[in-house]
Amino acid sequence: MIELEHIVKNFRSDNDKLIHAVNDVSLKINDGDIFGIIGFSGAGKSTLVRCINLLERPDSGSVKIDGVEMMTLKPRELYKARTKIGMIFQQFNLMPSRTVLQNVAYPLRNMTKEQIRKKVRELLALVDIPDKENAYPSELSGGQKQRVAIARALANDPTILLCDEATSALDPQTTGAILQLLKDLNKKLGLTIVVITHEMEVVKHICRRAAVMDAGKIIESGDVFEIFSSPKHQVTQNFVRTTSNLSKIDTLIRDKSPIVKLKPGEVMARLVYVHADVSEPLISYASRAFDIEINIILSDVEIVADSMVGGTVVIFNGDSEKIERTMQYYRDKNIRVEVIQDARA
Repeated sequence: MIELEHIVKNFRSDNDKLIHAVNDVSLKINDGDIFGIIGFSGAGKSTLVRCINLLERPDSGSVKIDGVEMMTLKPRELYKARTKIGMIFQQFNLMPSRTVLQNVAYPLRNMTKEQIRKKVRELLALVDIPDKENAYPSELSGGQKQRVAIARALANDPTILLCDEATSALDPQTTGAILQLLKDLNKKLGLTIVVITHEMEVVKHICRRAAVMDAGKIIESGDVFEIFSSPKHQVTQNFVRTTSNLSKIDTLIRDKSPIVKLKPGEVMARLVYVHADVSEPLISYASRAFDIEINIILSDVEIVADSMVGGTVVIFNGDSEKIERTMQYYRDKNIRVEVIQDARA
């Protein structure tokens, strides 16, 4: 388990202004978890993750890994503890003059050449690039370079893997492949993975729990499904909105699109699913049961943390009382109903 308690890390700017990069952060990450730390640029997330392995030493607070206080370790003890914490970065940090085999072998010590070669080949097979051991970084794609970096991070059989914006330099398809690889490694090796990112798509794809940072503080944390379905803080709401197709309704209304022009008596509403089971045919059932027309303008439903989450923007057309009954039906189903426009008299 990773336990951070009241972590504080400050820096001085060029004009000697004090910057609170991490401001009294406490966090627990369970063994075997895939935990996301998300925030806009400058939120403090990268500084926080570097406090876990003391690449950035906190000014105050406690850092415990499996009950061991990292802050009190002597240099030799800290070096040994760090070998069990792998780390990968956005820019891969590979040595261009060394082959893939030599890059992956770099952290290995006290082994014969044959043992190192055998270990590296096992790691390259694990990250699905077994044929690249003699290639140089310049001959690899971005995704292959990150696979090499992951293999190198796993060389000392760590129990924790820190990923600092590890997919930010990759295209969407390659990002998906790397995230799937990390999920597979989590299952195969029992790794605890901490993912630092500014991309909500990454958190949705891979993480089970997450924390949102802003101005050096954690403003919201919990299960990923809960964060996406019911974001509490404005910053979190902004993050979620950037990944949702439903946010387009604001643009359509602003541009006075004919798509969203209401007829007298109609109601436009956003239906947001805030529970894990949305498998019922809620739109078609309500249309039949309450004898109204339900026109779907936008829809965005996807899988987050193995549960369905999302919503739709609809226009209700029918008797006012029946529209009210329909909206209450959705509320009773634990669906949040947000009226966007109401053209009833």
